[in-house]
Amino acid sequence: MTAHPDTTAAHVDQALADRAATHGEYLAGLINTAELHVVGQPDKLPELLFPDLDPQAVDRVWKQALAVGYRLGRIVEQPQWDAAGLRRLRAALADAGYEVMAAQTGRSLTTVHPADTDPIRQHP
Repeated sequence: MTAHPDTTAAHVDQALADRAATHGEYLAGLINTAELHVVGQPDKLPELLFPDLDPQAVDRVWKQALAVGYRLGRIVEQPQWDAAGLRRLRAALADAGYEVMAAQTGRSLTTVHPADTDPIRQHP
């Protein structure tokens, strides 16, 4: 006889919330990686913030966002390439003092990919 997974609302809520958080952490690391790829080096990362935007600045932000999104798509398409690249970029971010972004990028190395199809795990 096969044991049935816990399908109570509380269990499913927690399991899906955990899954969403894990996926968010994975994507945050990849977005940070894409941002660094777009600007080229860590000392240019502040340019992505663009405080007090004017119309020309909005255009620059849009172009950067498109480039980041495109790069993110390329990174996700080739996960076999990513581990070494993520480690290198995590180190570059950490060396430049971007500790939170480095940690998020590092979590992408150890976080289950959102496409993982493992069944919902039982929670204690």
